[in-house]
Amino acid sequence: MNVVGPAWRCPIVAYGPGDSRLDHTPDEHLDLDEYRRAIAILTRTLCSL
Repeated sequence: MNVVGPAWRCPIVAYGPGDSRLDHTPDEHLDLDEYRRAIAILTRTLCSL
């Protein structure tokens, strides 16, 4: 995802729960409270567009 913006020369916003340094690694994990907060934030953001 983070490579798409520069490749297309357009600004992007990347947001999501969890530690992105652990994405797609054996140590990747997600706290459920953080997941729920991210859902609430993304819902409010999308509803305001």
